[in-house]
Amino acid sequence: MNIMHRNDLKKITILSLSMFAILGLAGCNDSSDSKSKNVKSEQKVETAPLNGKFIPIYEVARTNENRVEENLWRSRKLLEDYTAEMNSFVNIPVDIKVVAKECKEANAFYDSETQTIELCYELGAEERKMFTEAGDSGDILDTELYQSAVGTLFHEAGHALIDVLDLKITGREEDVADQLAAYILTYNDEDKDYLLTVSDTYSLAAKRAKTLDDLPFYDSHSLDAQRAVNFLCYVYGSDTKNFQYLISDDLLNKERSEECEHEYNQIVEAWDFLLAPYFKK
Repeated sequence: MNIMHRNDLKKITILSLSMFAILGLAGCNDSSDSKSKNVKSEQKVETAPLNGKFIPIYEVARTNENRVEENLWRSRKLLEDYTAEMNSFVNIPVDIKVVAKECKEANAFYDSETQTIELCYELGAEERKMFTEAGDSGDILDTELYQSAVGTLFHEAGHALIDVLDLKITGREEDVADQLAAYILTYNDEDKDYLLTVSDTYSLAAKRAKTLDDLPFYDSHSLDAQRAVNFLCYVYGSDTKNFQYLISDDLLNKERSEECEHEYNQIVEAWDFLLAPYFKK
């Protein structure tokens, strides 16, 4: 896994922003307080120190079940590689701790008060059960669990960047965070398998629902089945030729697939725009 800048798009985006600023200032002689404040605000963003780093931290698991996940994540250098990639990808104003730990629940989340991403060993243990029940084992199983954890971390990175960079978004933040994971993991062809695994994870979770009462319609996240299809759509949209096989009644509905390339391009353009001032040079 290797995050590389979308250099051409980034340069175009930054150039567009610069031209927009120049044209806006040249085309208006109004020196009102509101415009003056806007200019000062923009200058403040540009000059603010961005010296923060993503910091990996493993806490010791106490149960045998959780130790299995801790050992896997440590052996694969999950947090080390993830934080190294994020540190080479984007500038941030504060340190963000990325902590693998026991949480007493199968979960992962970003805490804005402590600016910490927490990845629970219990989540890995729960996903291990799902993939094992589906018939996977050995190295294949470990790879699936690793790839799913990477996808989760990039989702949480979405929440973290929205918070510490004060990014302005429309739509539900959980969906936008999913889209950041797709934005990052579709840049390199070899990383797209990670998103296919993430989709499999949500698909397996969705199959556990037996009645409408098992579906949390009230939740801020999209339903597991929807998230599974969304990730397939983003992968297909990134390369409609090589991922044509995803279109089927069991995976990606043909009607939905017709909009996937457009959806994917919207995601790329939006995140390019949002992150343009913060990309590592």
